[in-house]
Amino acid sequence: MYRHRKTSLWFVLTMIFALFLSACAPASTPSGGEATGGDSGAAAEPAAKGGDLIIAFPASSEPASLDGHIDPYQPTWLFNSFVSDPLVVLSPDGEFLPSLATSWESNPEGTVWTFTLREDVTFQDGTPFNAEAVKYNIERIKAPETASVQMAADLGPIESVDVVDEFTVQLNYSEPWVTLLDAARRMPLWSPTAAAEYSITEFDRHLVGTGPFLLDEWIANDRIVFSKWEDYGGWNPIQNHEGPAYLDSVTILFIGEAAVLGSVVSTGDAHIARELPPAYREDYQNSAEYQFLTGFQAGTGLQMVFNVRNAPFNITELRQALLYAIDQEGLNELLYDGAYLVQKGPLNVKHPCYSEVVESMYPYDTAKAMEMLEAIGYRDEDGDGIREAYGVEGVEDGTPLTMRWTTLHHVEIGEAMQAQWRLIGVDVHVEQVAGPIQIDMVNNRNFDLMYERQRSPDPMILDMIWNSRWDQPGGWAWTGFADDELDSLVGQLRTVGDFNQRCDIAAQAQEIIMANALMAPTLSQPVFYALNNNVMDFQLASEGNYFYLHNTYIEE
Repeated sequence: MYRHRKTSLWFVLTMIFALFLSACAPASTPSGGEATGGDSGAAAEPAAKGGDLIIAFPASSEPASLDGHIDPYQPTWLFNSFVSDPLVVLSPDGEFLPSLATSWESNPEGTVWTFTLREDVTFQDGTPFNAEAVKYNIERIKAPETASVQMAADLGPIESVDVVDEFTVQLNYSEPWVTLLDAARRMPLWSPTAAAEYSITEFDRHLVGTGPFLLDEWIANDRIVFSKWEDYGGWNPIQNHEGPAYLDSVTILFIGEAAVLGSVVSTGDAHIARELPPAYREDYQNSAEYQFLTGFQAGTGLQMVFNVRNAPFNITELRQALLYAIDQEGLNELLYDGAYLVQKGPLNVKHPCYSEVVESMYPYDTAKAMEMLEAIGYRDEDGDGIREAYGVEGVEDGTPLTMRWTTLHHVEIGEAMQAQWRLIGVDVHVEQVAGPIQIDMVNNRNFDLMYERQRSPDPMILDMIWNSRWDQPGGWAWTGFADDELDSLVGQLRTVGDFNQRCDIAAQAQEIIMANALMAPTLSQPVFYALNNNVMDFQLASEGNYFYLHNTYIEE
């Protein structure tokens, strides 16, 4: 989809007249000197837009796989978007726009979705883009051997995919599925030819899509390099010009040290730093040499979910006591100078379905927290500052009240909570794990309190995390909590079409989740970007961790 600038006849005539006057005018003479030689009257050629863009990411954002059909993490889908345009795009203002699909519709029940596709698109290897290609990708995601962790769940209970004609594809569901567009805007579409050439585990080094950039190389623990696809047709509605993207290449650097990530733009080693550590904001925020952007993310925030299957975390009152002992305002000031967002429930304040009711459910009250722990049977008999169990069902007497705080990143939050919960006699062990290890621990139910974040402006993420139907390998219902009322409520978030009604349902679900203290809210993270001033037309998406490079270039 191209956007054309309309030019009036009056504007054209005015420009012609101005050029005529310019051609007739004498050459200018520098003050105090003689006229210079050469073609001084000729207009300078505008510099071609391009450049080799370098973006620094924290090392924790490096995916385990670059294939978004398999990997369940947001950075993978972002990198996929460089290589593969989706069926629909979520614009910076939160509107679904046609991309590889020119239009779409569903039946009133939400059980049949039909997409009409562009007819002028090819994959980067020359394979035609058509309905058969879309069908191939959906069936690849749903195939058991792909072992899709999230994308298959996002696509939902598809019974069949029908090719209506060359450029029309129909998805048939066993139940209403109103959240399909939210999955379609993230789903990469790969060349069937290329995907069939490699095994499931090999293909992520050989991605072939329809997007503006080609995948050149991925050197683990170091960088990913993309180069311009010269034959790109500008099929993404975000692009404001015809033909290929401007940038010649894009390099993603993975940086393990916060100090290096914080200074990598100022030292000139990168043009952009994504997830700039908050301590380095002032270096860029008020400087004329740099651009500073803040992106917000509707979703769950940096929540930690309890494993309620085993004692003592199967005790509701114990989980509630822990929530009373969280001082989020203190965390925010201590760690981030107040730059993060306080969050009191399972949706953050940036989510359109956020419920204010949760804000007053667990005010910071260490006295109440300790009183509740005493009532359960946790006392500090030996005076070491850590409570032990006495008469706690399922726990041997004398067992210290210890727990593991398992996270992918933001270890500092766990360490601060270690200090806060120590005040009430709880011993917290903080551990940082990589994504694949996290998934393995979840699948083996081997955790106490686990980091789990989802980002989406759609309330269906509550169904993903809190519906016990998804308590299975590959699912996102990690806590082991099962409640018929909660399951019924969040299940409707996949089937009810009216958004306001869905937010009402989400509000009820949030209250149940917090009444049962199933998760420990910490903070919600803005995404800070530092950019060199010569980076032009870098566009943040409606979700702050996403961005578009279709119009970006480096000004020389």
